[in-house]
Amino acid sequence: MVKTIIELRRLRKEYFNVVALADVDLSIPAGEIYGLIGPNGAGKTTLLRMLATTLEPTAGRVLLEGKDLWDDPPGVRSVIGFMPDFFQVYRDLTVREFLTFFALAHGLRGAKLAHRVTDVIGLIGLEEKADELCKGLSRGMVQRLGLGRAVLHNPRLLLLDEPASGLDPLARARLFAVLQRVRAEGATIIISSHILAELSGLCTSVGIMHQGVFLESGPTEEVIRRLLPRRKLQLRVLEGSQTPAANVLEKHENVSMIQTDTTWLRFEFDGTDETVSELLDQLIAAGVRVVLLQESASSLHEAYISIAERNHHAVHA
Repeated sequence: MVKTIIELRRLRKEYFNVVALADVDLSIPAGEIYGLIGPNGAGKTTLLRMLATTLEPTAGRVLLEGKDLWDDPPGVRSVIGFMPDFFQVYRDLTVREFLTFFALAHGLRGAKLAHRVTDVIGLIGLEEKADELCKGLSRGMVQRLGLGRAVLHNPRLLLLDEPASGLDPLARARLFAVLQRVRAEGATIIISSHILAELSGLCTSVGIMHQGVFLESGPTEEVIRRLLPRRKLQLRVLEGSQTPAANVLEKHENVSMIQTDTTWLRFEFDGTDETVSELLDQLIAAGVRVVLLQESASSLHEAYISIAERNHHAVHA
């Protein structure tokens, strides 16, 4: 049985007359990389700050491994790492001095402190910068240093608010590689980001938020399939087979949105694997010389756009 690390029970946060989080119920299994997705104002940062015990809820409870966060906030913080969307480094300290300062704050001392700082410098890939001043680091290196600070005490839960904001593709890839290593060492990670392409490959589960509520939550592939149930198929045929192939597709009740070029036919399909197999039999029976029939995976970005548009139309209907 998979262990639940975080459970939200009717969690609510109000700022005067604005509801930032609206009575949310949610469970996140241990070992996940859980992505929070949504526009600005959806409640992502509010939720992360409450999980980090830097913001008290208006109502409801947050349970970490079955224990209420607000029964012992200092004790909870010893097993949580938090990297906010905006943070500062001490520019006139070296990378090693910066991490040593925060390791001391976490109670590390002596050989254990030195070993952990060295390990974290290796984890975030800053060995060559270890004894250089923080003010000389690039934006990507600063983000990795912030992540290093958040994992110094080996937290069981790591909370990251837009950690890849402003990074170029290479810097994002390096940052996400570090996150995979942190997860492999036993941490559960909750991350908010607008960069959906990277989240799709990084996150094992996602939650889509809008105006303080979760519209969807679950394993990434399951969420995509629920939001985009119609499969995207591509059919490649030999020259001369395009017309009979198009005729078969146009008559099939499960086929829609057909697009064609010289040798490829692309279409959406509402059916099971068995129905796809039946379609292939029909194509061959019609004399279509099939080279390849394959499915294109829908993206997290497409799924998010789909639910965002549906929600927009529902609100303005």
